[in-house]
Amino acid sequence: MPLLLSIALVLLALPLGACGLVSTRSVYEGFRTQQRIKDAGTPAPSDALGSYDAYQKERGKAKSAPAGPVPAESP
Repeated sequence: MPLLLSIALVLLALPLGACGLVSTRSVYEGFRTQQRIKDAGTPAPSDALGSYDAYQKERGKAKSAPAGPVPAESP
C-alpha cells in the first residue's frame, strides 16, 4: 500500500514541475503569437511586437535613462 501511495504522489507531482518552465520570454512570445494570429490576413500593423531580445534591449535603455524633470502642476 505505501508503494502505491508513493507512486500516486509522484504522478501527481510531475505536472506541477512543468510550472517552472514558464518564463517571461515564453509569456512575451505567447502574446506575440496571439497578435500574429489575430492580425493574419491583414496588412502588417506598425505597432507589431518585436522580438523578446529587442524588448529586453528597450527595457534596459528605459531603466538606465535618467528621469527627466517632473513638470510642475498648474492650479
